[in-house]
Amino acid sequence: MSPKSSKKRPKAKSPGKNPPFEHSKATSGTSGRSGSKTPRRGGSGGQNSDIQVKAAPKPPQGGYFLWGRHAVAAALANADRRIAALYVTDHSQDSFDDMRKTLPNIRQAELPEARSIDRRRLDAIGGHDTEKAVHQGMAAAVWPLEPPHLDDFLAHIEDRRVRIIMLDQISDPRNVGAILRSARAFGCAGIITTHRNAPEENGALARTATGALEHIPIIRVVNLARAIESLQDHDVTVAGLAGDGNMDVSALADFPRLAIMLGAEGPGLRRLSREHCDHLVRINIADDADSLNVSIAAAIALYAAKG
Repeated sequence: MSPKSSKKRPKAKSPGKNPPFEHSKATSGTSGRSGSKTPRRGGSGGQNSDIQVKAAPKPPQGGYFLWGRHAVAAALANADRRIAALYVTDHSQDSFDDMRKTLPNIRQAELPEARSIDRRRLDAIGGHDTEKAVHQGMAAAVWPLEPPHLDDFLAHIEDRRVRIIMLDQISDPRNVGAILRSARAFGCAGIITTHRNAPEENGALARTATGALEHIPIIRVVNLARAIESLQDHDVTVAGLAGDGNMDVSALADFPRLAIMLGAEGPGLRRLSREHCDHLVRINIADDADSLNVSIAAAIALYAAKG
């Protein structure tokens, strides 16, 4: 800021006034530390200029916000997650501190210090993901996780019983987040989806996944049909969920190495995806019912596949 504009806005002298992501090129261990000098409770009685700024913080270039206790806790514990900045309201500071103390020392050292933030300012971060954030008093500005390559993933799951989810053009981030949550609950090894017609990693997806995003790898491929062939070459049976399937979902438990493919609500699996599946599997529902939400169908199929 120029000297002239500084005179017009004296509160810019506060060490916490710097925009949160002027240092977007920094790695997780360096960015945002200057903001930690702002007083917390017991300080200046709410007169801290950093927490009085009305504009919401912005995510780093190419990044986004995680919010909510489960999503933030899982990100803190994930050594592969690069975190640009952490934001905590005074009300949630003790809870956040307790959560951070459980981390290994090496992880604590590489994390930025948390910035104290007014709750109303934190409320606005959901605008970057088109919804109001239910943040529980804490948020993390992060960069997306590095997705593994399909070949590396297949090498990792070699010679063992495995469950995989494949998504055929499912674009709603909340559905994908809910599927991630079920995948985590039922011990799924990973989720395979396409680069196109699939949601980017974002706060809405992560919030719905309640921490599962940090545990379940998402593998993105250009061609889903070729990915099916690669799975089959590694002795993985691919079963697509379809209302007209000739096999009941309970039969999924019989396959030691299994990928369950789900299509978008409405159109379902695309023709080429169906043709590449080893089996088409149905979930029996009431005759007068239209269909199941795709995330519910995924949970049922994964539960059935447990055996």
